[in-house]
Amino acid sequence: MTASCTSKNQSDNTPASTSVSANTVVASATGQQPEAGIISQDIHINQIGYKIDDKKIAVIKGVYKSFEVFDAETGKAVLVKETGGKVSDESSGDTVCYADFSELKASGSYFISVEGLGKSYDFKIGESTLFSKVNDALVKALYYQRCGIVLDSKYAGEYIHGSCHTGKAILYGNEEVQLDVGGGWHDAGDYGRYVVPAAVTAADLMLAYEFYPQSFTSPLNIPESSNNIPDILDEAKYGLEWLLKMQDEKSGGVYHKVTSRNFPDIAVMPDIDVDDLFIMPVSTTATADFAAVTAMASRIFKDFDPDFSKKCLAAAVKAWNWLEANKSFIAFKNPQDVSSGEYGDSSGDDERAWAAAELLRATGIKKYNEYFKANYQTGGFGLGWQNVSGFAAIAYLFADTETADSGKADEIRKAWLEKADMFVSTAQKNGYLLAMHKMEYNWGSNMNVANHAMHMLIADKLSNSEKYTESAADCAHYLLGRNTLNQSYITGYGSQKVMQPHHRPSAGDSVKDPVPGLLVGGPDSALEDDSARASLSGKAPAQCYIDDITSFSTNEVATYWNSAAIFVFSYMGSN
Repeated sequence: MTASCTSKNQSDNTPASTSVSANTVVASATGQQPEAGIISQDIHINQIGYKIDDKKIAVIKGVYKSFEVFDAETGKAVLVKETGGKVSDESSGDTVCYADFSELKASGSYFISVEGLGKSYDFKIGESTLFSKVNDALVKALYYQRCGIVLDSKYAGEYIHGSCHTGKAILYGNEEVQLDVGGGWHDAGDYGRYVVPAAVTAADLMLAYEFYPQSFTSPLNIPESSNNIPDILDEAKYGLEWLLKMQDEKSGGVYHKVTSRNFPDIAVMPDIDVDDLFIMPVSTTATADFAAVTAMASRIFKDFDPDFSKKCLAAAVKAWNWLEANKSFIAFKNPQDVSSGEYGDSSGDDERAWAAAELLRATGIKKYNEYFKANYQTGGFGLGWQNVSGFAAIAYLFADTETADSGKADEIRKAWLEKADMFVSTAQKNGYLLAMHKMEYNWGSNMNVANHAMHMLIADKLSNSEKYTESAADCAHYLLGRNTLNQSYITGYGSQKVMQPHHRPSAGDSVKDPVPGLLVGGPDSALEDDSARASLSGKAPAQCYIDDITSFSTNEVATYWNSAAIFVFSYMGSN
């Protein structure tokens, strides 16, 4: 397997900028279509396409004077224009220029040609349904991650397997106790189920529905598709029902995870994985995240499933009572004989604040507001599993004005917008127009991309500014191929697809293509597995990715990476 890192000699031509009237068909500078099949890996576009009225920019590695856009169906040039910009990009080490074809508004299939370089992959210009299909696939991928049920061909197509992990799990340290904790999602490329990331996954799904409900009107062909509940909420409920099983009935505390002691081999299908399952002890972070997401669920499901809503709220209050009775931080560390994912943390302050904010929003009870005001530290605004302060902020910012403190909300709003402005500023300096600093290409960097976009989309809800939505869209363009590697990072989508994700069902089944709709982790400059170290040493941060099944640090998948991308593509498909 080879690393997805490319290098070519570049022209030293100096770019200039010019304009062409919208929808004007112009003669080709070369007079003919580029030779078919000569694809340049240095012309970077969103390989799915662009919406009609959006900015449409291709990033060209090197410096060239002009570019042409061809109709892929007719082979005729429809636009010729000079490039703009000459930007040195620190994250990739590339010098780039830009092909801005925003004035092209006719629906169709196109490619870009640069004389002396070649042509881009084909892409489309069209309605938001271009991205609705991607979003649907991202959501449907969570169905493929479901644990405890048969995936049959009626819903899963080729990607079938028998029921898995249906036996009772052993309470670690007390092997006489066995509990039914079936269900939930396989967290990532392995078969572990973890409360902390599952809570973040479910929260992202419910927020995506709350902010962009118009993106979830089409059924996804899952078992619940005919129940008059949007399928994205059905998927969230599947995860939430498992979370409810992870709460200790007596204390209200929540067990941290259920896994086998070790990861199974890479090609083991879930229904063949029969190692003993162990429930790990209660932790502060699991309990607080659980309280937050079940409180959120009580609000979101109130009109769709009142009984489930009440059940979630009761569970959230019970978990909060545990937090009040256990004020000291109870961390989780893997026992010596367990090597599955740890999802450990050094503090539960952000998780507790999230729980308080969600319980305030769900109930309006004053004590939650008092706790939040006294304990929430404005800033940071994490939207990943290790820092959930951003979820806490969102809950508080969008709570009823009668329950939240206006002064605290204004403080958070101001800081949120300041961070959004920082992301926009970072994107303006980035060669690929991406709101990412070169130090952020770590394990799961594509989650960083999606979470930055999510932050800016929330900022747009707070201030209605086009600069935020445009920069968020640029993050989506990056994930679908407008990056230094010309790599689409979502399985099944784009011209240069991920084919070897670190994902056991994709490795173990007999299907050529991997399960579609999975967002892989992306470049990791720390080179944290043998394949990455062997192939990517010396590469710039944004180039440290390899489409290799053994590269768990760059090519694994995770439900909470998918869910962050779902929020972004919910926006992309909403207008």
